[in-house]
Amino acid sequence: MLKRKQSAIRYILLTFGIIWIMVNSNSFNCNAENKFSKSKPLGVMSTAVGTGIAVSWEPVEGAGGYEVYEAVEQNGQNIGALAYCKVKQTKKCKIVLSEKEPGNICHYYIRAYKVKKNGKREYSKKSKKVSTTVATEGISTIKNLLQTAIAPIGSTMYVWGGGWNKKDTAAGKEAKRIGLSPTWRNFAATKTSLYNYRNYRYQIHNGLDCSGYVGWCVYNVLNTQNNQKGYVYLASRQAKEFAGLGFGTYIPPELVTDYQAGDIMSSSDHVWMVVGACDDGSVVLIHSSQVGVQLCGTATPVGKIESEAYALAKKYMKKYYKTWYEKYPNVSRGSSYLTGRGQMRWITEGEGIVLSDPEGYQKMGAEAVLEDLFGE
Repeated sequence: MLKRKQSAIRYILLTFGIIWIMVNSNSFNCNAENKFSKSKPLGVMSTAVGTGIAVSWEPVEGAGGYEVYEAVEQNGQNIGALAYCKVKQTKKCKIVLSEKEPGNICHYYIRAYKVKKNGKREYSKKSKKVSTTVATEGISTIKNLLQTAIAPIGSTMYVWGGGWNKKDTAAGKEAKRIGLSPTWRNFAATKTSLYNYRNYRYQIHNGLDCSGYVGWCVYNVLNTQNNQKGYVYLASRQAKEFAGLGFGTYIPPELVTDYQAGDIMSSSDHVWMVVGACDDGSVVLIHSSQVGVQLCGTATPVGKIESEAYALAKKYMKKYYKTWYEKYPNVSRGSSYLTGRGQMRWITEGEGIVLSDPEGYQKMGAEAVLEDLFGE
């Protein structure tokens, strides 16, 4: 009889114990799911397309929503005196603001928030501030293109096939999206200095290859919505394809004599974008190659590796992308980058242009372009 009572008591205690664990386990899981990191939103981009502006960012863990703040710079106004105001509240990670005044420079930052049980909001840190110029001519600008181009630096690995569709025939969804994919940053965060792209071939959602990257850049200065016409082509054809779409003039490899900001350089093995040329003939470029998206500097035409372009690429990667640079310090490219490559140069004046150049980037050297891009 006593044994039966003891067994019954043990059964009751065990049952209550299981119930307690289940209830509290669910509670713990719920809290984990709702944990608000309060970290600043990353991957913030703003790009003017026509009179609309697409503002995008990567999600913040546990956020219930986001607030978008805007300041409009007019007539050379002092940036330090700009007054920001909230223009949008959203649960998504992208908005499109319409009917912007041509010629204005619009500045943005993002705050994530979570609503507490008492109804009050707790906020994340503010994101970095970004800006974009509303074109007075054309759809967008050369500066907007290069601002878009630098956005994936430090968070996007080179992945063979990245940016292409599964059939490897045209642009995939990542190259037809507005803004940065959070998957790119998550993938890059797990990689070390020993990264070898050959081990990740055709993991197309985890990064971008050279033509996928250039196609993504162009897509973002021509669109404010996802899944429109893509611009990913074989590296050997990409510059010529862009020219055929009316973006600019195609110059065959044997006739290339100089380099200007925004030029698309195409060969059978690679495609990249010019940031600017240096006095010694070297070129600062931006591309997705070997490890990922980064600034690099070519050697001089006669093969001097310690070129002006290399010094500039090293300076900016080390200063603004320190963690990436510590893992991947090779930002030097040989003089072979200056031969055997067709060039597409954007037409920035006249009727029917796609990109204009109000800041005069095409007439600037690499040093001046970089100073303006990074606000120095």
